[in-house]
Amino acid sequence: MDHIKQRLGGIERSRLLWLLSQLIHELTIRARFYYDQPDAAGSLQETNEAIHHVSGHTRDLTNADEPFTASRTESIGEALKLLTPAALNRLYEFTT
Repeated sequence: MDHIKQRLGGIERSRLLWLLSQLIHELTIRARFYYDQPDAAGSLQETNEAIHHVSGHTRDLTNADEPFTASRTESIGEALKLLTPAALNRLYEFTT
């Protein structure tokens, strides 16, 4: 996952925004897994918080003057930790 975080800072803004929107989509898929699971509230809350953070970064970064900071990278990295290896591989394809 560190390799994805490292690549985030090096990709063009439009590709970064696409990747963040894909990350949001992957997080919604994760949330759906928990719909019928016992004690799902904690996992759903964790996923919702990640979506909240990533969607805020996506919104902010649509402004070309908004910097892509290290704290944004860390926040996005935390959201990436929630994904399955298959979902991470899908995202990785778009950072190469």
